[in-house]
Amino acid sequence: MTGSEILDLYSPRSVIIGKSILGKIPNVIKSLGLDPKVMIFTGPNTRHIVGEEIFNVVTDQGMDCEITIIENSFLETANTYVDVVEQFKPDVLIGAGGGKNIDVAKYCLHQISRKIEMISVPTATPHDGVASPFIFLDDPTETFIGECRPPVGVFADVEKILNHPDLVRYLAAGVGDTIGKITAIWDWKYAWRMKSEKFSRFVGGVLENADNLFQSQVSEALIDPEHTVNVVLKALLIAGVLMGTSNDIRVGYGSEHMFSAALAAQTPDVDIIHGERVALGTIMMARLQGQDYQQIKDILVKAGCPTNIAELKEKIPPDAIVQALQSTHKMSSLYTVLGRTGLTNNAARKLTQMTGVTNTS
Repeated sequence: MTGSEILDLYSPRSVIIGKSILGKIPNVIKSLGLDPKVMIFTGPNTRHIVGEEIFNVVTDQGMDCEITIIENSFLETANTYVDVVEQFKPDVLIGAGGGKNIDVAKYCLHQISRKIEMISVPTATPHDGVASPFIFLDDPTETFIGECRPPVGVFADVEKILNHPDLVRYLAAGVGDTIGKITAIWDWKYAWRMKSEKFSRFVGGVLENADNLFQSQVSEALIDPEHTVNVVLKALLIAGVLMGTSNDIRVGYGSEHMFSAALAAQTPDVDIIHGERVALGTIMMARLQGQDYQQIKDILVKAGCPTNIAELKEKIPPDAIVQALQSTHKMSSLYTVLGRTGLTNNAARKLTQMTGVTNTS
């Protein structure tokens, strides 16, 4: 339809960012009109941060509730949690804590035919999966599984996030994941021009404007951790909601995320947060796309996000980056700046050096 777009809107009904907000969860559950049977997915550590508090506020309202501890997000393990959900038959599944708990909860929704609603309660800000319908599991690393209905509610308690033991690093990683939208949108438009793939000008335009606003705010926000949490959370939530609005992974997934998956495959036992890998990928893909990669680096530097391998918590050899670049185009069937054949070893090595990503001095 010329000049307009019809969008299928799938997005959270309730997005609440604030302090001491977990007590509002029962009201959202009641508003669904379902039998109040709840299962909480949380981690060994996040159980004590949010899991038990959610359990208490839910059971205080007379709701039947169980807590399940998520050990990891490997596909084989995730399937065992599907069995747990099938046995308990909850009406609401709450993913509380880090990204793996939320993704495993989404995977269960994806696998189970019976309708279950989901609520997302993040305790950190490393990526936009807290509100999106898309599912990534470790199979072996960052494998795109599919999609489900987005969470019906997102409750981001700022106090819980501020108390994260590695707050600064995870906030910086959130900036890295958000900045990745710059290259993801470019790839999306490129595929539209070169391969006539579907492109939403409305969603793309909203995301570009939101990302520009985020870039202008992030330097100021970094002065105050609480303000930073709010800025990063809103940016990640907007991206996640837009993914559900457009029902297209292209909104937040391009060659930079494909590189992140490739690097994760190259360094499976190295402690690199998703947003840190995306940041490195964004720098290099922006250079290939002809964008201002130096400006992107400047934003990441201000945020304290690694822009080269020497700044990673655990060091990796330059060849790991080169090899990841050479396999990046194989991580997804999506058409990007890398085309179908990717980079040669020489081109990949030059790219890492020109952008400073393998600078170890």
